[in-house]
Amino acid sequence: MNNLALDAEPIPVTVLTGFLGSGKTTLLRHLLHHEDMDEAAVIVNEFGEVGLDHMLLETSDEDTLLLDNGCLCCGLRGDLVDTLHSLLERRERGEIPAFKRVMIETTGLADPVPVMQTFRTDPLRLSQYELASLVTCFDAVNGAASVENHGEAERQLALADTIVVTKGDLGDISEARAEINRRNDRAAVQEAVQGEICPDDVLGGIARFELPSGDHHDHNGHDHGHHHHDRIVTVVARGERPLTWEHVSRVVADLVEQRGDRLLRVKGLLSVEGQNGPISVDGVQHLFHRPRQLDVWPTADETPFLVGIAERTTPEELRGWLLEILEPA
Repeated sequence: MNNLALDAEPIPVTVLTGFLGSGKTTLLRHLLHHEDMDEAAVIVNEFGEVGLDHMLLETSDEDTLLLDNGCLCCGLRGDLVDTLHSLLERRERGEIPAFKRVMIETTGLADPVPVMQTFRTDPLRLSQYELASLVTCFDAVNGAASVENHGEAERQLALADTIVVTKGDLGDISEARAEINRRNDRAAVQEAVQGEICPDDVLGGIARFELPSGDHHDHNGHDHGHHHHDRIVTVVARGERPLTWEHVSRVVADLVEQRGDRLLRVKGLLSVEGQNGPISVDGVQHLFHRPRQLDVWPTADETPFLVGIAERTTPEELRGWLLEILEPA
């Protein structure tokens, strides 16, 4: 990343993930029936996994289906960048209906990091898109075991902005929520009853800007909350004063170059000189999304902060990386 710049509002993209058997296909099937999905494009890996035949209105071509509620469904059989770019081109030519948001359903074994990185690998062709949030389905029956035994499941949970608890009728909801909070207390937690959920609880979310509930105040005037597991560390660091774009660009570039292989994600709100509202930043390993200016701070506390999620490091080391951004020398 050479520099940061503020751009116009792009099309928000929601990534739906979750480990094998977590219920994301059932969740997606119910979402596709909802009228609020009529201006969404949904990208799935194979149509056969979702069972869409009964919902078809017409077939535009072998890769794109128009559902009976007006939602556009596209099969992901190749490169995600090509698929997203093709949707834009075909929308401009009038070959497919207009869409205002996109939802991507991943496979159960998908590592979310490469999927999230996609939105910075080809900034020219994907400049009209922005990753709005990562939604993870967490199985109340087998979710804890999946996270404990599979790195993909652990990353799916740790990086999520919204977590949907599934199979609550078969498992213990309170135990599932406790496990979620232990590993990711920043995310919004929703519940789906046999796949039923309000679409806004899934599609309406953005990357969470609220500080984790586990934060505490130390004698240096900074809030630091962290979780330390066998493989993944999460830390929250807070700043005290406005920063310059030059400082943010330089330090973040150094950070991703030197630590990007261990830095899974950095996100938060910064106070930047010359900007009226807070600036949201969101990076995945070596790639950062476009900073976005908010009109107002989402809470009464207007203190800048960053959430860092990393692996193969310690909370103390990760905190130091974040404070290099928040505290100019």
